[in-house]
Amino acid sequence: MDTVNLTIDNKTVVVKKGTTILEAASGVGVHVPTLCHMKLDDLNIENKPGGCRICVVEVEGRRNLAPACCTDVYEGMEVSTHSVRAINARRTVM
Repeated sequence: MDTVNLTIDNKTVVVKKGTTILEAASGVGVHVPTLCHMKLDDLNIENKPGGCRICVVEVEGRRNLAPACCTDVYEGMEVSTHSVRAINARRTVM
């Protein structure tokens, strides 16, 4: 199994390759608000269109904010889930 090392809100995280930012953050207890994302394991249903943009996070080196529900992590990624920029974007969307 390939793993990826990244940082979320100054916490070091190791997850398997193909994991989304939302899943990685949830795994270390970091809450990222969502609206259109839905995962119902018991029914084998997952909806992650990334259309609402409520889950946007700031990724170092990326010009635009990234939707956490549909952005896969990569090696060395540095994510800020509650930066002023991300919070202001969420408020604008709402």
